[in-house]
Amino acid sequence: MEKHLNIYGIRSIIEAINKNINIDKVWLLKSQKSTLFNHLFSLINNNKIPYSFIPKEGFEKFSKKNFQGAVARISPIEIFDFEKKLEEIIENTKIPLIILLDGITDTRNFGAIIRTAAATKTNTIVVSTNNSAPINDDVIKTSAGGVFKIPISKVDNLKDAIYILKSNNIEVIALTEKANDLIYNYKLNKPISIILGSEDKGISKGILKIVDKKAKIPMKIKGDSLNVSVACGVTLFEIMRQRQ
Repeated sequence: MEKHLNIYGIRSIIEAINKNINIDKVWLLKSQKSTLFNHLFSLINNNKIPYSFIPKEGFEKFSKKNFQGAVARISPIEIFDFEKKLEEIIENTKIPLIILLDGITDTRNFGAIIRTAAATKTNTIVVSTNNSAPINDDVIKTSAGGVFKIPISKVDNLKDAIYILKSNNIEVIALTEKANDLIYNYKLNKPISIILGSEDKGISKGILKIVDKKAKIPMKIKGDSLNVSVACGVTLFEIMRQRQ
């Protein structure tokens, strides 16, 4: 992981400040005028965060990306040990909800999944040490600050995480087109974890063999599929609907 990360956009920086993320410095575009910018500037001053106003050309040293008028440099995002995080979740949560990602290497998909998971109060996202998207500036920006709201846990092997979940009576459901049952047919208002796989390979065969259940999202046209982050959103909001 990089020694430092850059986060882009006013909303993401506001979220980082609100979550007490260690911010080294903020660079702001000159001549900005908006309520949101004024709110950010107030937070920067109140928290005594170093900042500089620079012209648009000055942002080229960071990236050619859409910086939305603000860039902040932060320390790396904290990664949690899965077993320790799970103990904390079980102790403090009545109905745990956990996401496992098998081979999600696209940073924008990863960021979008984090954003939806944060919005639905998922307890943690679990990824493997290898074959996972890095938590970089693209992930942070796409998550719209969600990366500061939801803990990311890592394991050497997702199978180990599945066995640990099952031993703690947390049902493991794989979201896969190969399933016979629809996600809507399951009762989801209980401790569960959802596994999502990469778009090109899906969930690995070895993992599919050890899950408790398999489920799919109904499609009107046979053979069609959803982007993995969209499928995640459909599933998480169905879980939220049932739990309300």
